[in-house]
Amino acid sequence: MPAKSHRYCFVFVLALFLSGGAEALLPIGRSGRSIAHAQESEKKDLDFDLSLQPKKNPPKKNQKKKQLRKKRQKSPAGKAKQTQSLDLGFDALDVSVKSAEKEVMDKALDLMKDRDYAAAAVAFNDIYNNPRASKYFQSAEYQLAKALYRMRLYHTSLERFGKILDQGVNHKYFRTSLEWLFFISHKISDQSEVLKDVARYADIDFPKKYRDEFLFLLAKYFYFRAVELEKSSGNAGGRSSSGKNTGGNRVEEFGFDLGGSEETKPQDGFGLDLEVEKKTAPSALPSDTIGFLSKSKAMILQIDNKSKFYPKGKYLEGVVLYKQGNFQQAVESFKEVVKLLNPKKARLRDDILREDAFFQLARIHYEHKQFRYALFYYDKIHRDSIAWLESLFESSWAWFRLGQYQKALGNLITLDSPFFREEYFPEGLILKAVTYYENCRYPESNQIVQEFKRRYEPLHRELAKLLKSEKTPDSYYRKLLAIQKVPPHGQSGKLLRRILKVALADRDIRILNESVLEHDREIQRIRDKGTAFTRSKLATRLVGYLQKRKVELVKKAGLLTKLQLEQEHEFLGEWIGQALRIKLENDQAELEVLRKVQAGEVDLGPTLLPYEWTGAVDDEKLYWPYQGEYWRDELGTYEYTLTWGCRKRTE
Repeated sequence: MPAKSHRYCFVFVLALFLSGGAEALLPIGRSGRSIAHAQESEKKDLDFDLSLQPKKNPPKKNQKKKQLRKKRQKSPAGKAKQTQSLDLGFDALDVSVKSAEKEVMDKALDLMKDRDYAAAAVAFNDIYNNPRASKYFQSAEYQLAKALYRMRLYHTSLERFGKILDQGVNHKYFRTSLEWLFFISHKISDQSEVLKDVARYADIDFPKKYRDEFLFLLAKYFYFRAVELEKSSGNAGGRSSSGKNTGGNRVEEFGFDLGGSEETKPQDGFGLDLEVEKKTAPSALPSDTIGFLSKSKAMILQIDNKSKFYPKGKYLEGVVLYKQGNFQQAVESFKEVVKLLNPKKARLRDDILREDAFFQLARIHYEHKQFRYALFYYDKIHRDSIAWLESLFESSWAWFRLGQYQKALGNLITLDSPFFREEYFPEGLILKAVTYYENCRYPESNQIVQEFKRRYEPLHRELAKLLKSEKTPDSYYRKLLAIQKVPPHGQSGKLLRRILKVALADRDIRILNESVLEHDREIQRIRDKGTAFTRSKLATRLVGYLQKRKVELVKKAGLLTKLQLEQEHEFLGEWIGQALRIKLENDQAELEVLRKVQAGEVDLGPTLLPYEWTGAVDDEKLYWPYQGEYWRDELGTYEYTLTWGCRKRTE
């Protein structure tokens, strides 16, 4: 074909293409092949029909020239240049087949839609480690973290989302990763693992749907960081010989369920999978206790007063104010919680949190020697509450301080019942012995001291043996872990179970212990998957991460366990010493009475007289003599009547 005809033919084809008249028409390449030749060649190469619609007779040469001139007159210069540049063969039109990386990414997304999360995770991991797929790195990284969450591998999912946050707000999935951390916080025991990442961006504008909960969780995190710093500086609260816990040792435990609030199901597509518009730098975190407490209060003040997290925030505010020494303001905050959660008037219902507020009000009033107010609040703790036994024990001290010994001893009867024999209240027997001593009942007081020694001296020796035998910190925790998995039997096993109860009474150890067990379960879940997943590089890396993380947790738990056991060994030693002093006081008092009687100075008659007592009760109760039997519905209602004692105690 002459070159001139070649050019005219190309212009004709191009005009049809630009006008949309031929959907599958391709331009002729530089080789000068005819339309029919090009169609036949491409049909062979791509295996689909590129033929035109029913052909029309081609225009004559003069008609072609006129059409070309009209086209050039209508098109601007730039358009003419664009038309000329189209003479590039297949490079000019995007009809190329998808790249291999794009196909793999699409296939991985399809696996996610089909809920084959294990296969999808492996595919996303391969994309993330393929240098040629760099344009899909952020999407693959984000989707991998989601797939691990769907597989219930929450700790490894947290690690992947954490890496996204490490890249900052420049990562296009930064905000949605924050939201997924919110869901993970409901699935794992140690929320601090989640919040330590979120805390760096505490000043960011969180999604409105989760904003109040994020603020509350961050407030908790900052509070507990303050407590950790206080402990590390040696200023943490401890126990006193009065039987009450001083400082914040117990205050910081109640009212904080680290498992998160009610379950919220994550939805694909929530949030914004777009580039972050507002560039926010990580927040500067405080470095001391005062700073963390102030940061905690700042988070609380931002919680909407109509939110369901507002009462929780007010409760935490009371705890923070107590820690700061603002006791009156703390009382007002706890009263506000009680008011907000009144089951008869309030729109919100949280009986556990309301009882926790009562508990803190009782403790603050007891600390300030307002025992009747303290008893009023202790009485608000329901017998079905997990804190009921603790409230019975603490109210016993309040009754003792008021001289109402029969009430104090009645509560101790409940604590010493067979239903709660495995509970750990060594101070209860000490209080009982002191009560009998105060009423000149020296023989009974000595008997109670002997009972205390029989129960707790073996435990004290077992603790000493354990502290002496174990060498490395993590060995203490591994010992407790073995007790959990295979509970020992016999007298020795009973003591070891008590040691376990003592150790797990510490909030931090309990959370670390649950986290270690969660890591074990995740490792097992990976091993239970199909061969294709368990033999993948991803599974190997995940198991390695979980095992390494578990070692770190065990070491940390070991250090805390050792510290807790040392403290409990010291406390128990102090109580044993207290018991011995009570016995000594009993013996000296008895000896003094006998000496005075022998000298004719004291008549035992006026010294020990019958107490006045009555079996009358109010209309809601029924008097029933106690004869050593226990009934569940009677627990907490016992009153032990001291029928005789010192005259001065009845005047």
